Formats: sequence, C-alpha cells, structure tokens
Amino acid sequence: MNAPRTLPAARRTRDAFTLIEVLVAMFIFTMILTSLYGMWRIITQSSRVTLKLATDAQRSRMAVQSVEQALTGAQLFQANAALYSFVVDTSGSFGALSFATSLSTTFPGSGFFNGERLRRVTFLVDDNNQLVVRQNSLLSPPEDEFETYPIVLAKDVSVFQLEFWDGRKGEYVPEWLFTNQLPAVVRVTLGLGATGRYAKQPEQLVTRVVRIPSGTVPANAQSPGPGAPPPLR
Repeated sequence: MNAPRTLPAARRTRDAFTLIEVLVAMFIFTMILTSLYGMWRIITQSSRVTLKLATDAQRSRMAVQSVEQALTGAQLFQANAALYSFVVDTSGSFGALSFATSLSTTFPGSGFFNGERLRRVTFLVDDNNQLVVRQNSLLSPPEDEFETYPIVLAKDVSVFQLEFWDGRKGEYVPEWLFTNQLPAVVRVTLGLGATGRYAKQPEQLVTRVVRIPSGTVPANAQSPGPGAPPPLR
C-alpha cells in the first residue's frame, strides 16, 4: 500500500498570503478609498458652490428688479411734497433711497396693504449687510416701525450704489439733493459676495439703468379730487 504523498514545506507556504502581502493590499485599498472620498468631496463641494452661485445670481437679479419696479412707478406731487419727497443718502458705504411709488400686486409685501398700491418704500443695507425694503402707507408716519414691513431682498451685500443722470453735466452723479424733484434716470448697482485683498469685485454684480417715466407734478396741476385732504402747507 502506497503511503500518502505530502507537499514540500516550500510548496505549502505559497498557498497563503504573507504579512507583507496583506499590508501592501491594505495600503493599496486605503489609497483607493482615499481617492474615491477625495473625488466625492470635490464633487459635493463643487455642486454646493454651483448651487450657491446660481442662487445668489437669481437673488441679485430679483433684488435689482424690485428696485427697478419701484423706481418705474415713482410719484411726486409738489402740492403734497412732505408725503412725496424723493430722499437719497449716498454718504455712507451703501446707498439708501426712499420715495413714494405706485406698486403692482406682484411687488414683495403687497399682501400687507390690502390693495393699497400707492405707498412709500425705502431701500437700504442694514448692519448685517442685507438689502432691505421697508414699506408703509403713504399717510402713516415714516417713523412708525410697526408699519414698515421690512423684507430682505438680498444677503451678503458688498455693493449698493446709486447714481443719477445730470442732464446739465451730461454724466451720472453720485448725489441727488432735490427732494422735491424726480431724477430722469437712475443707475443701480448691486454686488453680492465679500470683496477683499485678492477679490477686486464682488462674486455677483448686477447693474440696471432705470428711466423714471413720470415727472414731478406741479402744485397747480394736481387735482385733489372729492374727499381728498387739503394740500400740506
């Protein structure tokens, strides 16, 4: 009877992995996982940045559109100059604008006023770098904070610039000192995103040139109409 054959010791050791082979395999597997994680992280961050840029671009366009819509319906009657004053402040880092206007039902916050289209709006940048529009009834006191209905139009604002066309100079000027007169053209620039040492301009920058179709109505041409309050003196 033949005795069972046995493999040599050197042949038997080749049937299993050595410790070095296991470590090398684990190192390669770890490198592959690290590369996959890095690629996934880059794709995730790119998607987040892309969505943020698209959202900021849309928000900046909507914010400028709100300013443009309000300026297009600007109203000014000299017989009631105290109510219809066109007030501009460009002395600070950001511009500010307050005026009376006739707004459509699609303007942000119109639902608060129950169909009252003629009202005063104020555009300004608050301490949190947010572009805010405040609205109140034309006959309500301007200092009444409970009736202004603030709405945030844009966040992370780095530029809110107002310029006005001066027909005598033939150029845009940074100030408008005539509270009882409407400018013919207003150039509005809104920038979103911080500017710093390496960023020469905001991430999002939108400029609109707005022509105000209505001019100042003189006092002798204003018809008070039945039941209207007498002109302010």
